[in-house]
Amino acid sequence: MAKKEKRLCKWSEKSLDKKLDKYIAIVSNPGFVCQKCGRVADKKKWLHKPVSLK
Repeated sequence: MAKKEKRLCKWSEKSLDKKLDKYIAIVSNPGFVCQKCGRVADKKKWLHKPVSLK
């Protein structure tokens, strides 16, 4: 069974350092913003409370 990825809201600074390339790919073309923390992402699955920017 595949391990489920953490949502961006839960990523720590260590996670960002280790997965910087992946993080850049996720946030480079944002379509959603999280109402909880304000982070942006290209897909809903990365955020806890996503709201469309479009």
